[in-house]
Amino acid sequence: MKLLITRPVVLTGDGGVRSFVPGLTVEIDAATAEQILAQQAGIVAEPTTNADTPTAPRRRKSADAET
Repeated sequence: MKLLITRPVVLTGDGGVRSFVPGLTVEIDAATAEQILAQQAGIVAEPTTNADTPTAPRRRKSADAET
């Protein structure tokens, strides 16, 4: 999962200590992403694809063309 770090954050775990600075985009595992999101220190950089989301572009309605 890709996250955009919005606040400084330091995580400790089995792999040691990791620190992230604001403005950094990182690709991390789901467990680490959950920790960062729980601390409100990052946002998802690439939204996950949802099966309910249409992939085709939206058609323009005639009312949209007049404005």
